[in-house]
Amino acid sequence: MSDQLFIAYMVAFQLSVKHTADCGPCLTMEPCSTGDPLHDDFAAKQDAWTAEQRVRAANERRRAKRRADSRARMARHAAHELVAHGQWANGAPTATPASVARRASAMYSGHLKGELITTTEAAAALAAVLGN
Repeated sequence: MSDQLFIAYMVAFQLSVKHTADCGPCLTMEPCSTGDPLHDDFAAKQDAWTAEQRVRAANERRRAKRRADSRARMARHAAHELVAHGQWANGAPTATPASVARRASAMYSGHLKGELITTTEAAAALAAVLGN
């Protein structure tokens, strides 16, 4: 749909521009029985294209947030596992952001599709688990 909408938008633009170049009333922004429908069609298709792009951008932002939330849950799960069941020294867990990132990436490698948990994500997860 998007490609067809864009093509229709560009065709309407070309028709509008071509007509305007050869039409005195359109050049001076006066009413023109031939040009007005062309310009209105162009404006309508431009509005439709812009609206679709806004929707696409909003959907992409939502998908990115869901991906980030999912990755954060995976990292928190790995951090919780390392804190609850991992080694402790001097009354504190020995888990580090690097160990959390390795654990989360190992636990969820099939879901991560090659985009392993980063140490930044792991550090935030470790801080959340430790209550910092």
